[in-house]
Amino acid sequence: MKRSILACLSLAAACCSAAAGDLKVGSFTFAVGAPWVAKVEPRMMSAGGFTRPSKDGTAPVEVDFYHFGAGGGGGIEPNLKRWQSQFKPGEDGKAPAMEREELSVGEKKALIVTLKGTFLSGPAMSPNKTPLPNYAMLGAILQSAEGDVFIKVTGPEGAALAVKDEVKAIVKAAFAK
Repeated sequence: MKRSILACLSLAAACCSAAAGDLKVGSFTFAVGAPWVAKVEPRMMSAGGFTRPSKDGTAPVEVDFYHFGAGGGGGIEPNLKRWQSQFKPGEDGKAPAMEREELSVGEKKALIVTLKGTFLSGPAMSPNKTPLPNYAMLGAILQSAEGDVFIKVTGPEGAALAVKDEVKAIVKAAFAK
């Protein structure tokens, strides 16, 4: 009995701490290494995701990858508006400012965006959202004839912004494959 309980606990621990690795999404393969940890249960509609545990006990940084096929996902501008709407409007009633940066590798292009503020966490269609102040989102949209790939990184502002260069490197490497 004790052995089977220990075996179950060991199996559960192994599942919950799955190593990071390669993730195929659409026509891209993303290599995501430690200290990222593969999510056991990705978010709804996600092709997969990873978390990066915090060092100070705060919430982890999460990254999720989405692909809806050729012509799917609603296009670039509608997704940018959707991402902005996932933040609480400012006192002026406006969505938070969005920084945009184009990333090119040869002929291939990605749009990288940064948003900061109070993130409204929760399922996409749910009216029940949890406000998370001082959060940031890094978004990346990789254009492809097989359908764009959408990457969404969220977490406490300092931690999320600290992984921006790493996210860019993951995107560049996916273009090179």
